[in-house]
Amino acid sequence: MTGESATRSGWPATRPPRVAVPAISLLAAVAAAAALATLGLLGGGSAPAPAAPGVVALRVSSGHGIATGFAVAGRRVVTVAHVLDGPVTVGGRRGRVLRVDRRSDLALLSAPGVHADAPDIASAATNEHLRVIRLRAGGPSSLSVHVRRSIVAHLRAAGAAHSVARPALELSARIAPGDSGAAVVSDRGALAGVVFAASRNRPDTAYAVDAMAVRHLLRPR
Repeated sequence: MTGESATRSGWPATRPPRVAVPAISLLAAVAAAAALATLGLLGGGSAPAPAAPGVVALRVSSGHGIATGFAVAGRRVVTVAHVLDGPVTVGGRRGRVLRVDRRSDLALLSAPGVHADAPDIASAATNEHLRVIRLRAGGPSSLSVHVRRSIVAHLRAAGAAHSVARPALELSARIAPGDSGAAVVSDRGALAGVVFAASRNRPDTAYAVDAMAVRHLLRPR
């Protein structure tokens, strides 16, 4: 993927800035750490905010890591690729990896018993209000966020010779370990992105891969 415009796929006609984002934390986490972070964010006695209608958020586990996922049509679930490290469970049941897109950090899983419609996908504008559908206190919870800007994120994994570029959204959001893979939706319920990382230097900044990458992941092949 490049920073060039792609109006046919719904991306903005202007070129988003290219941004190197080395100081990030990928948010699939060890289960115990993620649970503690979630409790710390909620605080004592706080209740999760209602999630967006139609968004089915699910806990995804693989090896010692956990992430969030969301259901799409055909008993499938979208999550982040960086959580994959062995056998996969979705909502406590064994799942299967169908497709992986490492460049976009997305994975498509088969998840028996999961039912949802195909998501509407839409681009998000700068300053637009969105919601991150994460898991809190055993259920889905909606976090209110705003889009700071659309970017082309350049990331390099540890030990990798080259960086990868992906269209992304920079969000004003405080998110926790285990929130990677959470759906980012518009006020009308359309999918705008998928959370994949948080900034190490700015605790109120998170990154989501542009939902157009999800459209590509779900395309029949």
